[in-house]
Amino acid sequence: MKILSLSTDQELSQLRKTVLEAAGHEVIALTSDKEAVKAASAPEHFDVVLVCHRFPSATARQIVRLLRQSHPDTRIIYIVHVYGEWPEVEADRYIVGADGPDAMIRVLEEVQV
Repeated sequence: MKILSLSTDQELSQLRKTVLEAAGHEVIALTSDKEAVKAASAPEHFDVVLVCHRFPSATARQIVRLLRQSHPDTRIIYIVHVYGEWPEVEADRYIVGADGPDAMIRVLEEVQV
């Protein structure tokens, strides 16, 4: 799958990218609001967009709106920080970051088109 991973945490972003590439996915990892909005507005298609809880909620909501308009078949997965957190971002699926890479890979398999 082609995955866009969004997080303002550089270390976490690189770790996710490495894990996902090892699982056979193509990953573009962005850590800035401006780059993320530009990617969501571009004609380039992603199968899945991962949005980390560290990404600003207002920007995450803007990205979701852009993707729903221009790429409605893209699945959006929001990575929450802890169980019970109610994010302000509407996504197709939610996962808890602390559940680790195996949970992330499993959810990606479940949403695969």
